[in-house]
Amino acid sequence: MFASDLFPQVKNNRDYVLIVSDILFCATRGIKKTELMYKVGLSSTQLEKYVMLLIKANLLESSNEDKRLLYKTTVKGKDFLVVFSELAKLLDSNLTYSRIFSSDGNETSN
Repeated sequence: MFASDLFPQVKNNRDYVLIVSDILFCATRGIKKTELMYKVGLSSTQLEKYVMLLIKANLLESSNEDKRLLYKTTVKGKDFLVVFSELAKLLDSNLTYSRIFSSDGNETSN
């Protein structure tokens, strides 16, 4: 299955797999929507489309803490980051992608 088959509703000039990985990476410890929007460089409307798809795929979860809506990467989302990091390493041994995750879902140095 092609990645475009997984998220056909999302149309963007950037590679949506990179956007998904950025969202999941930024949300590993929990993040507010506005902060996430600025960190991944998406408009509120664009981010909402991705968030809805990621929540539906059980890669991201939302919660209310201290009357604030937070998004947090799920265990399945961390698994995605691990697989994505491994794939990125296989595709380019000189990759400068700084968001590399180990098999236990924790960030490692590049």
